[in-house]
Amino acid sequence: MVQTSPAERVCQCLCPAHVIHSVILWASPDLHAGHEAAAAAVADAHSGPASKIPPALARLAHRPDGLRALRALAALLGLAAIGTYVAVALTRLTYPLVLEVLESNSLIEVHRILAGQPLYAAPSAGYVPDGYPPLYFAVSSAAAGVLGLSYLPLRLVSLVSSLACFAVLGRLVQRETGNAAAGIAAAGLLAGTYFDVRTWFDVARVDSLFLALSVTALYAARWASRTRGAVAAGLLLGAAFLTKQSALAEGVAVLAALAAGPRRRLAVPAALTYGAVLAGSTLVLGLTSHGWYLYYVFEQMGQHALNTAAETRFWTGYLLPTLGIAICAAVLGTRRIPLVLLAGYAARVQIGGNVNDMLPAYLVVALLAGLAMTPRPGGQPASRTGRPAEAQDAGMRRGQARRWAAAAAAGLVTAQLAVLMAGFRPGNAIPTGTDRAAGLGLAAGLEVLGGTVAIPGNPGLALMAGLPQVENQVAAADVLGASDRAAKTIFTASVARAVSTQRFTAIITEMTGDLRGFPADLSRYYRLCPQMPLAGAPPDPYGPVAVARERPVSIWLPDGRGSCAATIRAINGAQSMISPAPPRVPGRPGGPA
Repeated sequence: MVQTSPAERVCQCLCPAHVIHSVILWASPDLHAGHEAAAAAVADAHSGPASKIPPALARLAHRPDGLRALRALAALLGLAAIGTYVAVALTRLTYPLVLEVLESNSLIEVHRILAGQPLYAAPSAGYVPDGYPPLYFAVSSAAAGVLGLSYLPLRLVSLVSSLACFAVLGRLVQRETGNAAAGIAAAGLLAGTYFDVRTWFDVARVDSLFLALSVTALYAARWASRTRGAVAAGLLLGAAFLTKQSALAEGVAVLAALAAGPRRRLAVPAALTYGAVLAGSTLVLGLTSHGWYLYYVFEQMGQHALNTAAETRFWTGYLLPTLGIAICAAVLGTRRIPLVLLAGYAARVQIGGNVNDMLPAYLVVALLAGLAMTPRPGGQPASRTGRPAEAQDAGMRRGQARRWAAAAAAGLVTAQLAVLMAGFRPGNAIPTGTDRAAGLGLAAGLEVLGGTVAIPGNPGLALMAGLPQVENQVAAADVLGASDRAAKTIFTASVARAVSTQRFTAIITEMTGDLRGFPADLSRYYRLCPQMPLAGAPPDPYGPVAVARERPVSIWLPDGRGSCAATIRAINGAQSMISPAPPRVPGRPGGPA
């Protein structure tokens, strides 16, 4: 028997399983007309199972001020969700080690910008870029130039971006509905997914900046009335693309919505601005990188095989279990949901997609659910004066149905927020002193080893120890998984040369996948040490938050050089000298200012 989550069971009762995957819907200038048509369609819905909200909420909705009370309760829960997120994020902000596996490569990319090295280069044993456009890394490098190179400035950019995203989302809903509580509830609904997206909002990755720019571009396009507003929308869409290339689909959709609506004159300046940003940046970055920017940003992910199983996981593994109740609230506020842009969905089902790819879908659900919490756009009642009695009666019935729909939506949003907050586990998101000591001890041990130490699972650790850069195994896997044989050959040949010349002082692996791309005859040049460093350290106590483990599994040393016992003693000895909460050194890698 197939097991279903409570959210899925609620949604199966209340609404069809349809929701859009990208942040494009409310760019349409016909939003108010769409709400009018949608509201008329929900009258029949409340005579059926859609009215089955929790009994306490149903009784509250019967009161004259029930809708207002439900929205206020949802807003309070939304504020609590945002407050919890901020508290956890501030606690993690200065943690000197990785919280997510690719944070390590983000640190290296910021370091390369500060050092004047190219961000896009041929894949090699020394460096493989993540494959994103440069804006997040450029903004983070500007912050790192002031605060010093560490994870602090990178996470600070993500934290500020996520808060900006919440604020713009809330303002967009408030402006559309005329109700501040609905806006706060929508922002809180997005913040409430923090633990379901593995605490992604504040990690040193591109996604929060991308989300903030996307929703701000959407807001600008929705409310632009003059040419300068259209130009601003085009610039913001371009900036979102320069943060994450999946924004290309959103830009096309927003511009198409402008061109099809009454403000079609604004589509031309917006499109010209957007096109200029894309064309100019692509030309400059493509030429200066000798074509590698084009490979990483445009070609690489498109060359990966589609993962058809991810289509099912999108619904049953991520969307319905997390926001199934809120999806039902969103459906109550609209007669139909627009089709998804296939380009945006294809990015999700390709190999390499992660839970962070759900963030745009969660944002859209939060937006639609917030908009459904008021009877009419702007929150204004329909005028009934000067109309025939029958028309007035029909209007009153429609108005009552709309109010019931809004009350049901508010109740569902409240229930969804309660479910999300019941799953909050702040203690699981905050690394312990033991984690800090083990990671910093390993970094100190690398300093003792010196030379070039390859840690494919966490190359930022070597950078913190002042050692040369090495490739990241996740970024390398993207190159190896693409169909471009030339790039794969360049990478594997570089690794093979490094191995055959015994360039690495040591190779430290955290998982077997770390050796992807290494030559099959690795054991000809390196020997595997029988001992395990940090063997006495407890296994990763904060579990699912730390995708990257900082407990090395094995050490490979050059054949005929070095001593396994001495290497293990160096790492274990350095670890034992690290206190659980060492003082920070301003401006030093691994020690935020």
